[in-house]
Amino acid sequence: MLLLFVVAAFLRGRPGTMQLRPLEGVLSVAATLVLVGATERLIGRRKAVRAYVAVAIVSVVVGIAIRVLVTSTFGSTASPTYRLSGFPLYAPAVGSILVASAFASALWRRRIRLLVLASALVFVLFEGSFGGLVTLVAAVTGLLVGIALRSRGTTRRRAWVRSSQHEARVLASSLVAISAAGPFLAVLSRTPVGPLAPLGALFRNSLPNRSLSRACAGFREHGLSAVHSACTPSRALDGLHTPGTALVGFLPLVVLFLAAFFIRRGRRPAVLVAIVVNVVLGVASGVAAITAPIPTGAAARYGALHVLLSVVSASVPLGVAAFLIVLLPHLARRDAVGGGRPDRPNGRAALTPAGAVLFSGAALVAAYVVAGSVAPEVFVPAVGLDGLIGTGILRLLPVGFIGIRHVGSVPTHGLPRILFENIGWAFWVVAILALVVACRERTRGRASSTERESLDRILKKGVSGNLAFMATWDGNEIWYSPSGRSAVAYRRVGDVAVTCGDPLATEEDAPGVVAEFALWCDDQGLLPVFYSVRAALLPVFQRMAWYDLPVGEETVLRPRTFSMQGKKWQDVRSSMNRASKAGVTALWSTYAELGSATARQIHEISEQWMSDKGLPEMGFTLGGLDELQDCDVALMLAIDDDGRVLAVTSWLPSYRDGRVIGWTLDFMRRRTDSMNGVMEFLIASAALKAQEDDLEFLSLSAAPLASSLGADSTAPVDATDRVLSFLGSALEPAYGFQSLFTFKKKFQPDYEQLIMAYPDPIDLPRIGAALGRAYLPDLTARQIPKLLRSLR
Repeated sequence: MLLLFVVAAFLRGRPGTMQLRPLEGVLSVAATLVLVGATERLIGRRKAVRAYVAVAIVSVVVGIAIRVLVTSTFGSTASPTYRLSGFPLYAPAVGSILVASAFASALWRRRIRLLVLASALVFVLFEGSFGGLVTLVAAVTGLLVGIALRSRGTTRRRAWVRSSQHEARVLASSLVAISAAGPFLAVLSRTPVGPLAPLGALFRNSLPNRSLSRACAGFREHGLSAVHSACTPSRALDGLHTPGTALVGFLPLVVLFLAAFFIRRGRRPAVLVAIVVNVVLGVASGVAAITAPIPTGAAARYGALHVLLSVVSASVPLGVAAFLIVLLPHLARRDAVGGGRPDRPNGRAALTPAGAVLFSGAALVAAYVVAGSVAPEVFVPAVGLDGLIGTGILRLLPVGFIGIRHVGSVPTHGLPRILFENIGWAFWVVAILALVVACRERTRGRASSTERESLDRILKKGVSGNLAFMATWDGNEIWYSPSGRSAVAYRRVGDVAVTCGDPLATEEDAPGVVAEFALWCDDQGLLPVFYSVRAALLPVFQRMAWYDLPVGEETVLRPRTFSMQGKKWQDVRSSMNRASKAGVTALWSTYAELGSATARQIHEISEQWMSDKGLPEMGFTLGGLDELQDCDVALMLAIDDDGRVLAVTSWLPSYRDGRVIGWTLDFMRRRTDSMNGVMEFLIASAALKAQEDDLEFLSLSAAPLASSLGADSTAPVDATDRVLSFLGSALEPAYGFQSLFTFKKKFQPDYEQLIMAYPDPIDLPRIGAALGRAYLPDLTARQIPKLLRSLR
C-alpha cells in the first residue's frame, strides 16, 4: 500500500495539469483489482460492490468539498495539486478493503487497518497532495462503515483484542518502516505540502543551487565578487553536491528501515535504536519548525497554523518512540542456547557496537580537526579550533538538521575538504554496520552453529525423558557436563535456575549430571530447581536430601499396542468418522514443507486463539509459533476439501542413535468454527502414523500444574502443594490446564508422574515466583488484577 503511494507521488505530473500518466493509471487499476478482489473474498461480491460504490460517493463528495474550501480560502496561492489534480482511482478500493477488514480474523483485521491507515496518514502528512487526502477520507469512511456493519451483526460489544508477542513485533516493525518511509516520500515528492513536509525537508539537500554559484563565478570574472555577499560561501559549498552529501541525508532513514527489519525478529538493540532515532527526529523537527521565521504582515494570519504544524511535525516521530517504549517488553525475543536474561547481552557485548559508533564519530571529528589545524588557510571564512570542532560534529548530521546558516566555515580544497565531504556518510555507515553486528550478536545468542551441533549430538544419541527437545527453545541456557556427553537445559529467572525437564543424559549418567549441575549452580550463586522431571529420579534427590512434590503427569500412548476398540474410545471413533464424512484429511509435514498459504493460516489460527485470552501467551515448557518452525519438529494438520486448515498440532522428536523413537505433543490450535472433535481426529491420526512407523511411544505431554488426582483428591496437602495449587487455579480459567489434561484422558494413556525437586522448603516463595515469571515472562502490572480475579 505504501509502495503504491510512493510510486504515485514519484509519477505525479507537474502542477497545473490533470493528465494521468499511463504508468500511474496502470498501477492504480492494478491496485483497485487486487484490493476489490480481496474485499470480495472477505465479504462477498454484492457487499464488495456496495462498499466500493458507497466509499466512492463519500470520498468524491468530501473531496469536492475540500477542493472548494481550499480554493476559496487560499485562492491562487493554493497548491496546484488541490486546484487541478484528479481523483485517485484506487481510493474507493482502499476504503472497501477497510470495510472488509471488520469481517477478517483478528490477525488480518489488525494488520489491514494498521498498514492501510498508517500508509494513508503518512502520505497525507508528508506529501500532502489532494489525492492522498481523498484516499485518507476513503480509508476512514471504509473503517467506520465496516465497524457499523459488524456491530449490526453482533449482539455484544467487541472487546479490544490483545496482540500476541509475535504479532506485536510484526506491527511495531511495520509502524517503524512506515514512519521511515514518510520523510523518504517527502523527499521524492516534487511539491510536498503536507504538515510534516518540514520533517521530510530535514533530509533534503538544502545546499545552495548551482545557478547561484555560476552567477558568483561571473561576478568574479568581472571583478564584482563583492556584489553578492553570499558568493564566497556559495562557491565553497557548491562542490558539496556529491553522492556523499546525498547519502548523509538518506542514511538515517536506512537505519530506521534496518531497525524495522530487526524489530520483526525481536532484537532489543534495534528497538532501542528506533526509539533514539525517532526521538532525535522529533526534537530536530520541532526545533527546525519553531526557529523558522514566522510570516509577518499580510501573512501573519498563518502564525497559528505555523505553531500547529510545528507541534504536529514533532509529535509523529515522538509518538512512534513512545509506542515502541510501551511495547518494549513484548518486542524482544528471549535468548536461546548459551543465552541468559531476555535478549540482554552481557555488559561487554552490549557496549561493543555502541562503543564502535562513538569511537568512529570521535575519530572522524578528530581527523577533521587535525587536518584543519594543519591547513587553516583553506577555510572560508577563517576558523579557529573551537569552530573546527563544532563544524566537525555538525558534519555528522544531514545539512537539513542544522540549517545552511549553521554549516560554519567551509574548506575549499585539500584534505580538510575531503574530510568535510565524507565524514558524515562514513559515520552513518559505521552506525549501520554496528546495528547489524549488535543484532547478529543476538542471533548468535539463539545458538551458534557449534553449540547447536553439540546439543543435537547429545539429543540424537539418546537421552532420558520425552521432553528433551525443549532444550532447543528460545530462553533456555545450556550447561554442559565436564565430559561433554551430557547437558542440562534451564531457565534462569533472577537467581533461580529452573530446569526444563530431565537432564540431557542417558539413564546411567543422569544421577551424576544432576549432582554436578547442582554443585555448579551453588558455585554461581543460583538456586537449582529440577522441574518437570520423571519420578524415576526420586532416589537421586532423596540421596541429596532434597525435597520433592508432584507437579503433573505425562500422558503416554504406546503405538505398538494402540487400538480404538471398545466403549471408552467411542468419542475418538466418532471424531474419525465425522472427519471422513466431512472430507477432512490429516497431513503429516514440517513447517518448511508447507506452502506459504498454509503457513499463513497457521499464524491466523494461532492469533485467533490468542485473541480470546486476556493474558499473555505462555512460554517455558509450552511452545508457540516460533518453536514449531524448527526443521526437526513435525506437524499434523487437519485440512478440509477447500485446502482450509482447521487445526494444527506440533510434535517434538525423541531420538536414540540418530533415529526417531517417539514424538511429544506440543502446539495445539484449532479454528473456532472447525468441526467438533477435530483435535481427537489429529491425535488419533498421529497415533496411527506412529504405529505405522513402529515407534516406541507417542507422548501427549503434560499440562503444567495439572494432575489426574483433580480437586477431589484426599492426598495430604502441605505448603508446597498450596503454592503450586495457587498457580494452577489462577491460570486455569485463562489457560485450562486441568481441562486439557481431562481431554487427554480420552486416549486411555499411561501416566508417568512428573515432579519438582528443590533443596530447601524455605525457598518456596522464590520458586513459585520464578515459575510464574518463567511461564508468563510478559505479564504486565495491568494484567495482574485480571489474573487475581480469575481465582474467584
